[in-house]
Amino acid sequence: MICISVLLALSACTKLEDLNKNVKDFASVSGESLYNGATRQFMIQLSTESVNLNLTLMWMQHFANTTYPDESRYDMTTRNVPVNTSNAMYRLVLSNYKEAARVLEDQPLAGISQAQRDNQLAIVEIMTIFAWSYIIENFGDMPYSEALDYNYPSPVYDDALTVYKDLIGRLDVAMAQLDITVGGMPTGYDNICGSTPAGTALWYKFANTLKLRMGLMLYDVDAGYSKTVAEAAAPHIFEVGDVMTMKWLSEAPNENRQFIDFIQSGRDDYVVTSNLIEAMQPSTPRPDTSILIVTVTDPRLEFYATPVVGSDPPVYLGGAQGQANGYPSFSHVNPIHLEANRPWIISDYTEAEFLLAEAVERGFSVGGTAESHYNNAVESSILYWGGTTAQADEYLAQPSVAYTTAFTDWKQKIGTQAWLAYWLRGNTLWNSYRRLDYPRLFAPPNYKQNINKVPVRLFYPVSEQTLNADNYEAASTAIGGDSPLTRLFFDKELY
Repeated sequence: MICISVLLALSACTKLEDLNKNVKDFASVSGESLYNGATRQFMIQLSTESVNLNLTLMWMQHFANTTYPDESRYDMTTRNVPVNTSNAMYRLVLSNYKEAARVLEDQPLAGISQAQRDNQLAIVEIMTIFAWSYIIENFGDMPYSEALDYNYPSPVYDDALTVYKDLIGRLDVAMAQLDITVGGMPTGYDNICGSTPAGTALWYKFANTLKLRMGLMLYDVDAGYSKTVAEAAAPHIFEVGDVMTMKWLSEAPNENRQFIDFIQSGRDDYVVTSNLIEAMQPSTPRPDTSILIVTVTDPRLEFYATPVVGSDPPVYLGGAQGQANGYPSFSHVNPIHLEANRPWIISDYTEAEFLLAEAVERGFSVGGTAESHYNNAVESSILYWGGTTAQADEYLAQPSVAYTTAFTDWKQKIGTQAWLAYWLRGNTLWNSYRRLDYPRLFAPPNYKQNINKVPVRLFYPVSEQTLNADNYEAASTAIGGDSPLTRLFFDKELY
């Protein structure tokens, strides 16, 4: 009996211990899975129109709201956009990139070469740097050296310029680690460049294009350093036909964000703005804008937007920025952008050529002329969206568009055409606008919270005022005040 009792007791203990095991969740996660999940979240943050996460397409006046216009009036408090942005980037993106790199370092090679593993680590690092640049460009000084470490529950805010330069240095190391003769992530784990050597080569070009942009961002604060960085990157950036996209899927929850925000949501929250549409077709000049007046309709208009429903002949009409616009009365986003699996542009040859045009105008030795790079960028954009070479030539021949006869300020020439080309790329638009100060965009009449100009940064997450008060106060003082109108380290021009 004693033996039986002991056996029963042991059996009971074993069963109790079994109950403590989580049999539903994964016991471990691969590095490539962590990378894939972090990248998905990052691309959501960049590409969404959700008023809870990303307001840049409204601030850059490509989209106007219909029923709820407050976000177009610069209200970022009601929906906690800074908090949501910070949480998404630190918790869901950067933390997972950090863990992905750690796991990949320790993960067995399992049939791949060390060169391919090095490529995987380099890709994670490139995306980590891209994510950090997004945070610094949005907020300014932010936790960096003590971030993502539980030993620092109240991390200090690092100087944004110092961080930015450190990121460029890290980017150089990551690029040097890439071997473009071998692949990167396993098949199915890289929905951006894919898993072949050609994909690795595209990562290398993206990293250099990112470096070129980051170098140009620093011109107003350190022109010599900016020149060195840009000239080193320029020979290795995107070439004709290169387009780097996030390749969304048709199945939930991995659909294109435009499909989710416009179709799946069942809501009619956005129309295209009058500012954009009037800059793309012949129209009567308005006294409150200096964006662009053309005599030839921009061939991209029909691919960006739809005519007003029921208009005969077809009429394109944009809604007013910051106002409640009736959805049936104005032009909508073209349905081609609302397919669940439509790729979303992260960076491309068009952007690279606009950056080179800017670099030439700043006196950098990057080859070519500002005019040739500008023309290449405009033509590339028109061709990508569905126009023809003949249409691009006709569009560029207009005095208001031709580089030699358009606006007298080169920043306005490049900034205006970049604003027209970066369709659905809110953060790319915002960076270009803040760096070049063109096109001139103005606050709507009913702007919120005394923000009487287009915001140039996100204010710090409100939670930091209580959870990390001393460091928050120090950072706010260092940047010149925690205001959406406080120009950041790279943004010196005033108007």
